[in-house]
Amino acid sequence: MENTKLYTAVTQMTPAVYKDFYKIYYRERLRVYTMITAVIGVLLIAAGLYIYNKEFGIMWAVLAVWIGAVLLVYPRVAYKKPYKRARNSSLTTRFIFYENYVSERTNSVTTDYSYSSLLKVLETSRYIFIFHSMESVSIVVKSGIKENTDELCRFLSQKTSYKKILG
Repeated sequence: MENTKLYTAVTQMTPAVYKDFYKIYYRERLRVYTMITAVIGVLLIAAGLYIYNKEFGIMWAVLAVWIGAVLLVYPRVAYKKPYKRARNSSLTTRFIFYENYVSERTNSVTTDYSYSSLLKVLETSRYIFIFHSMESVSIVVKSGIKENTDELCRFLSQKTSYKKILG
């Protein structure tokens, strides 16, 4: 493997980084689920109001409205439980991007990932998320990139399955 450093970055994990990550992760992972539950939630709320207006029973109306409201809200707050577990973790990760792989060093453990083995890379306005799998993600804070951030993003878009998203 070629050992010339192209780009380097350091990420210090903070509660704000964890919160941003989990919000984006669950928004991306639950995108279809969120749309389906929103439609079902609105239908249940409408059904509950219909049941109430037609006097079929207030208990059934309240139950339908309550379930509909939960379906509308839950996907938007699903990130809170894993965030609460992780928010107090403090971790510094150093990344070195080479021509054919990225090296990630956390504490005394160094792991190399070839770009072809990465599931995908997501870019937001403040972060680059490197998905090794759906359960394993590395977070690069853009402010911790030592070289030109736009050049690194172009490089990754050529080497990986790359997507720029809002967030």
